[in-house]
Formats: sequence, structure tokens, C-alpha cells
Amino acid sequence: MLINKIYEIDSCDDVELNIKRESKLEFKLCFDDEKKPEALVFITPGLGGDADDNYREHLAETVARDLNVAVVSVNYHCIGNRPNTGSTFYMDEIDKLILNATCKAADIELPYSVDKIRNYAQAFEILNFINQYLIEKKKLGLLSMDSYVNLHVSLQPTKNEYQNYGIMQAQDLVNTALYLKKNAPFDTMGGGIPVIMIGSSHGGYLSHLAAKIAPWLIDGVIDNSSYAKFLWKLVGFGKEIDFMQYSEFSTFSLFRHICICGSTKTFWTSNSSSPYFFSPARRMIRNVLEPNHLEIQSFYPKPYYVSYHSFYDKRIAPPEDKIELYDIFKKYHFDAKLYMIKDQDQIDGKFIKSLAHGMDMSIKTLIKKELPIMLEKIKNNPKKEYKDKSISYPCEDLLYKFTQKEDKILLEVERN
Repeated sequence: MLINKIYEIDSCDDVELNIKRESKLEFKLCFDDEKKPEALVFITPGLGGDADDNYREHLAETVARDLNVAVVSVNYHCIGNRPNTGSTFYMDEIDKLILNATCKAADIELPYSVDKIRNYAQAFEILNFINQYLIEKKKLGLLSMDSYVNLHVSLQPTKNEYQNYGIMQAQDLVNTALYLKKNAPFDTMGGGIPVIMIGSSHGGYLSHLAAKIAPWLIDGVIDNSSYAKFLWKLVGFGKEIDFMQYSEFSTFSLFRHICICGSTKTFWTSNSSSPYFFSPARRMIRNVLEPNHLEIQSFYPKPYYVSYHSFYDKRIAPPEDKIELYDIFKKYHFDAKLYMIKDQDQIDGKFIKSLAHGMDMSIKTLIKKELPIMLEKIKNNPKKEYKDKSISYPCEDLLYKFTQKEDKILLEVERN
């Protein structure tokens, strides 16, 4: 019989920003209590539709039923950063600055000062006023019918979280695996049960990043369309540089005559004098494609990697980065296979449905295709126990050290 269990555990604080975490880490475990699972399989959602709870539960049950594995789904830090996953809109000081400057440039006189905006209801009122103003001007022929204004709003994630981006999220995946190896409601082979990470886009990126910070723990990564380097658009403070180019998304769905750009709340900043400066070192540790770091990882037990990627995914996950990443994997003798999808005849309508980012891929089909192969490789070449469960990555002026201790992955950041 399929069993679904929900857990809440303590995970990690934000060591980089020195912020104590308020929220518990929640994850779900699905397994068949009539089987002995061969592996812990993490299906890690990215952003958007694949973070939907109903979809994730159905997928987990299908995989646990059809394959002899336990399936884990982690609500990692800041997963609820889209309206469809529970986030709410608000305007911070930069959003208000953009609003004020745009209205002055367009000669729009607002009913009250933007400084008085305290909540989204007031922001909505102002935005609706601007939208109606543009409608009236178009009716009078004073504006072209296709004209609009660009504005920006921020997203407050669920649980009062914020965008740390990558590191805390990968720690959450690793901490979940360590917890289950010790506390799962089934035999985990003395804690030696294999761990396989599967994900698309941001979920695939986090799967690679988890293997980077705990290579002795992660046995395999199955990926669709992840980025090899962090994305400026997703870090959250791109609006400080160019709110239209570096916003996480833009939409006309709220107001027909206003293009609303949005970004997740973050404490990271481009201000080099701030303790929250997103420095080159902060970027380096978040890159999966960092040649010196890959060389360091190569001295540890090597996870298996397999990835699918569209050759035409230029905007979100550049294919040249992915090709370089997997070339370096091969240079250091990782068992890593990259399928670069280039041709229309590779679109079969069932597994791969387009050449856009994500390829509208069926994750269920990806798992059925690649997971049995990876399980067989792991079975034939099981990892040996690795005693030194610590790895350090030099990043410009900082040294990032990840250490497994007392069933958690701990992070120390020191001056290099």
C-alpha cells in the first residue's frame, strides 16, 4: 500500500547573511510499505507549474508504485515565491521609486504620494488609477493604442521567507536526505540507501548543487534543462540594475495597459558597501559550472549524471554552459551523459514536445527512461563509505566549507 507522510524538521540558518531561519523545512515522503525501497529519489520542483502540490503528489505516487523506490518532495527554502504557490505582492522602496519616476516621466499625477503606499491594496489602487488614466488618454487619441507603461512589484514568499538563492535550498535537500537515512519508516540499509536527485530547470540546478556541496552523499543526478550558472533574473535584486531586463517575470494579466514586472524579496544587493553585497564570491559558489570547483569535487566519490537540454534554450539555460559543464565532468572521469536536443525530428510528442526551455518534457517518462539505468549502475558500483565528509571551495576572497555533522550539512564561510 502506498504511504504518504509529511515531515517538518529544522534545517539550516542563512550563514551568508547571518539571518536566523524562522520556518521549518517541510517535505513529503511517498513509499510502498510492501516493498523494500532501493533508493531515496528526490523529485525537486523548480518554479511554476511543477511546484504544484497536486502534480507533485500524483507524480510521486506513480513513481513509488511503478518503481521500487521511496520518493521525496522537498518544500525547500523560498519555494513559495510565485502567486500560484502562495506568495503575495507588495511594493518595497525600489518599487515605489520606479513607480514615482515612471509617473513623472509620463506626466501622470497620482491621487496621493507613493510614500503613503503601505500594503498591496493601496498599491493596487494606484496601479488601477494608472491603468484607467491610460485608457482615457487612448480614448482621447492622446496615446497610441499599443502604448503601455512598465512598473515593478515585489513578491513576498510564504512563511515570511526570502530569496537566498541556491545555497540554503541545496542544504535543505541534503538535510532531508540525511534525516531520512537515519529516520525513514523503512530499512535504509544501515543508512547506505542511495540518494538520487531528479529535477527540471531550477529543480535540476538544485540537484546539481546538492551534489556539489555533498558529493559523498548524492549517488546520481537526473536533469532536464537546468542552468549551469546562477541566473541574475532569479536572484531578486536585478531591479536595482534594470527592472525590465532583470525581473523574474513580466505580465499584462493584472492590468491590460501596464506591464507588471516582478521579483522575489531578497536581502542580496548590488551595493558593494553593504554586508549583503552579492559579490563575485557569492556568485562562484552558486555556479555548478566553476572549473576549479569541479576539479575539487572530482577527488570525492563521483555521482552519476544524465541531462537533457534544448540546443535552442538561449534565454534561460544557455546550452554552451551545459556543454562545457559536461565536458569538464568527462575530463575528470565522471560518468556523465548530456543529450543535447537539436532537431525537430527528436520531438516525439510524448517525451519531448518542443525545443523551448524545458522542452515540455514528461518528467514521468524521463524517470521511467533513466532511473532504472542509474539504479543498475549504482547497484553494480556502490559507493564506499567516505570518512572525510567535508568539502571546501575557494571563492575569490571567501572560503566556503560544507561539513556533514550530526546528520546535517553545515556551512562555514571564512575569509580566504
